[in-house]
Amino acid sequence: SSLADSDTTNFLSNEHDDEVLVLFTSGTTGTKKLVPHKLGDMLIASACIALSWNLKPDDVNCNLMPLFHVGGIVRQVFAPILSAGSVICCPSFDPQTFWNLLQESKFTWYYAAPTMHQIILANLPSGAASTGNYGGDRQHTTFKLRMIANAAGGLLPSLAEELRAVFGANVLPSYGMTECMPISSPP
Repeated sequence: SSLADSDTTNFLSNEHDDEVLVLFTSGTTGTKKLVPHKLGDMLIASACIALSWNLKPDDVNCNLMPLFHVGGIVRQVFAPILSAGSVICCPSFDPQTFWNLLQESKFTWYYAAPTMHQIILANLPSGAASTGNYGGDRQHTTFKLRMIANAAGGLLPSLAEELRAVFGANVLPSYGMTECMPISSPP
């Protein structure tokens, strides 16, 4: 008999202590470690991020980061979904795709590593350059974002100032590990 015809089919929902995700660490302390994540932990991490960043249903994230690490999954997928927001999942990091989506006002925030922020700024579309300098006086409002999140490395203050000037957005640091997500997610 087929599964659809069975009266005895019983689907159970996941419980808070069920493992729902298993990831490898980067191996910076030696051998990579396998880290299991439980549903309850993922929900709490997502809620912490959604609340600290004040994510709302009209927020749209441009997902540039790979989803094989906990930060990419929790910060860019689970937190927006938990807050009833949306996520644009880009197939890979591509600054041209980023700028095309932003010029069409398709997203309100993004999260990336410092090198990615630098590449995005280096590929600022022609004709979009603003007056002023990079010392904090530069003003640019053509590409307005609500916020920008940084992770996967320390953000130099000069780069944070440039991002804030170009996008008119708050630039938020964040910190986490495969074993513990988030460790820090300032408002």
